[in-house]
Amino acid sequence: MITYTLWVLSLNNKHVFHLGIGVGLLAWLAALHAGLSTHSLFSEDISGPMFLVVIVSAVGGVGALLLGVPSIRKVLLNLSQQQLLLLQGIRVFFGATFLMNASVGAMPLVFGIIDGWSHVTAGFLGLAAAFCFSINANPERRAWFANLWGLMDILVVASTLSLLILRDITPHGNMMYAVFLPAPMWLWFHVISIYKLLTNDDKKIPALLS
Repeated sequence: MITYTLWVLSLNNKHVFHLGIGVGLLAWLAALHAGLSTHSLFSEDISGPMFLVVIVSAVGGVGALLLGVPSIRKVLLNLSQQQLLLLQGIRVFFGATFLMNASVGAMPLVFGIIDGWSHVTAGFLGLAAAFCFSINANPERRAWFANLWGLMDILVVASTLSLLILRDITPHGNMMYAVFLPAPMWLWFHVISIYKLLTNDDKKIPALLS
């Protein structure tokens, strides 16, 4: 996910990776791994509602970081709709992972199937909408649908994970890597994409795929 994100960000930067962002994401992943592997991030008996508060707080913290640091905010607001939607494409692999975990009993079967397919759908819709921008095939409507579906997917998964199946996957289970690293970023990519749709702030469509 980190490599893919850096690649998409580089598409309007003469294909040069944002090294500082890459280092920051790797440090974030390392810190998250340290906390999850040692079971030191949360209390093992944290309640579902409290865990949901933790997730919401983490999303807010990520938003403050992305939009509060001028250099990062500049990069994000300069992304085209194609890039913002392309960033969602990697979710198809996360969805496949959830389907795999459900099939081997690592998470509740019904949740894993529904979450897996909703994630696959969100990633696919993002890729399709990005392509529609590149050929100007009624892209705004498709971008709205992709963004609203993607937001719904994240919000429903976060709430059901916390309130219904937290005891099954545990507060330090491997799904928490997705919950506390890519998911908050994807949510804010959706928010920025919607902001650009509302403000019509993406009239010039760069030929990113050329």
